[in-house]
Amino acid sequence: MGKRDVRRQVWSIGQPALTVLLTLFVAVFVVAPPAPSPNDVISAATTASATSGLPAASVGRSLVLPGQGTPGDLAPVAGPGMPAGDSRVVRLDIAGRERGYLLLPALGLAPGRTAALVVVLHQDVGSAQAVAEGLGLDSLRRKGVTLAYPAGVGGSWNAGSCCGVAMDQGVDDVAFVDAVLDDVGRRVPIDPKRRALVGYSGGGMLAYRVLCRAHPALAAVVEVSGSLEAHCPSTVVLPDLLSIHGAKDGTVGLTTPVHVTHLGMSPRPVTSTLALMTTQAACGKRTTDNRPGVRHVHWQGCRGGSTVDLQIVAGAGHGWESVHGAARAIPFLEARLLA
Repeated sequence: MGKRDVRRQVWSIGQPALTVLLTLFVAVFVVAPPAPSPNDVISAATTASATSGLPAASVGRSLVLPGQGTPGDLAPVAGPGMPAGDSRVVRLDIAGRERGYLLLPALGLAPGRTAALVVVLHQDVGSAQAVAEGLGLDSLRRKGVTLAYPAGVGGSWNAGSCCGVAMDQGVDDVAFVDAVLDDVGRRVPIDPKRRALVGYSGGGMLAYRVLCRAHPALAAVVEVSGSLEAHCPSTVVLPDLLSIHGAKDGTVGLTTPVHVTHLGMSPRPVTSTLALMTTQAACGKRTTDNRPGVRHVHWQGCRGGSTVDLQIVAGAGHGWESVHGAARAIPFLEARLLA
């Protein structure tokens, strides 16, 4: 057998093995995506925000409230880690549409005392139960704060130019939030001068829209990873406002817009939102304080005497836990609702 014949035989034997190796190479390095880093998971603009920043124990847990999905017969449910019967599902009729919210009353309130109220708006593609269990605000209840978690239609909110089913159907979510703010006081003792709103991501977008239209009196608002996506008049009067954002947010950009595929739009950047809100509210002097890990921007002398605060968290993404939402929101709320 000549040398040429030997080479042909070796090639005929080795070719199948080489084909298998090449196939495995393609499968591993082309078809299979690279493992994402924690920041990629938190900030990815193309992923639904339903589980963004929430503890793993809360992911996938979703009590369907009236108006959120298909209405059904709902029994009272227990609040996060609380005794059965401690919380309840409340039904409301808003312009002929059944809506609902999860009500968690303040704990240990002395007879004759009224509680403060915080209404919490979940993220886009989120649920009332998931944020009730996952945002870490429940500790406020033992300090005299009642919590209410409204449910968006299809897990979405109509914040103006965003988002989802609620926007497509023209749902009046501002009227719904206004109704919840007032309705809670008809069911449990609430001090109307100590009411606040917290909005996360898409819920933050709706919080801005609520602020820019007539609404029940609010002492404070916390917006986390949201943006202004609606008209805001030059006559707006703000309560004290805290805005919390990650410097590496891949959904709501800090200074430039980011296109979010699942929303089909580019949310207004943080600096643009705050510049517009503080201008429309006639805010005065702005100061900046760079502290380890976070930049604090403060506006004072806004119309009506309120203040606006922005916290930009270094290295953080879009998620609630990434920006340490509870640790930043709770002291702000306590100072304005419990002092």
